Amino acid sequence: MVSKMGFAHNPVSVQAVGWAEDQGRRAEMEDGFVFVDQFGGRERSAFFAVYDGHGGRQVVDFVTRELHENLLRELRKTDSPADALLQAFRLTDEDMLRRSITSSGCTACCCLLQEEMQGRVIYTAHLGDSRAVLARSGTATRMTSMTDHKATDLLEAKRVIEAGGHIINDRVNGMLAMTRALGDHVLKMPMLPNDVVSNVPDITSTDLTKQDSFIILACDGIWDVMNDQQAVQLVVECMKELTPVARQLESEGRSLAEILARMLVHDQVGTWQLLKIKTGKWTRTVMSVGCVKFGGEDAHLRAKTPDS
Repeated sequence: MVSKMGFAHNPVSVQAVGWAEDQGRRAEMEDGFVFVDQFGGRERSAFFAVYDGHGGRQVVDFVTRELHENLLRELRKTDSPADALLQAFRLTDEDMLRRSITSSGCTACCCLLQEEMQGRVIYTAHLGDSRAVLARSGTATRMTSMTDHKATDLLEAKRVIEAGGHIINDRVNGMLAMTRALGDHVLKMPMLPNDVVSNVPDITSTDLTKQDSFIILACDGIWDVMNDQQAVQLVVECMKELTPVARQLESEGRSLAEILARMLVHDQVGTWQLLKIKTGKWTRTVMSVGCVKFGGEDAHLRAKTPDS
């Protein structure tokens, strides 16, 4: 699905899915989104992800097509969703190298929703500074690494240096601000003796509870200007205002989910504009966000899923 703002119509595995994006002043939108309802033919399973590209769309386009397909194949080989995610990331990265896609890269933040014996579980795997943040009783809970895989993080920098790389001007080999990404093969084997930039994701699992209301899945355009709790609070406040008219919105062919995502985008763009006024400079205004809302006792989910 491709859109600057939209929602999934009548999803089965989750309650609602909405997304929004803003290209800002860039010549090309390099982000990608995926939502797969009833993932793998399982009624209460879903896959949703955000990919933030750099250096062009080649890697983003490849990953949005291939990663979840690789994951599905790996899930059929193992009982461990974490192992399947790990292998899917590795295989996707290796596949693009075999197809000579080497000139760009992307972050990845992927969520796999599954029903297990103890209830519904979300597995989150990520590379780079895109995040997944869960709202639990109105409090933000980070589902991705607190380091954002930044080259400025001491442990991430240590791994880069041990692999033979360098941190120059807070970038890996002076090129990339993140230490983990898909693509960016000029910073990986076989072009270098070791993978200076890693394709090994951090993976977490989270049991859903009745207190879980929604997930925000977004690239760094959001997180550069607001923290996890501020983003959650903005969505909570917007939900309180818009819930009474949710049925009216639905009758008009709109979704509360997409409006919540758009509110986050608008707030981010407004903050960047204030920074521009203060500093006289544009930094970056590209961002993409998806909103995942849980509802009822069985904790349904809303996620974002365009593919721009």
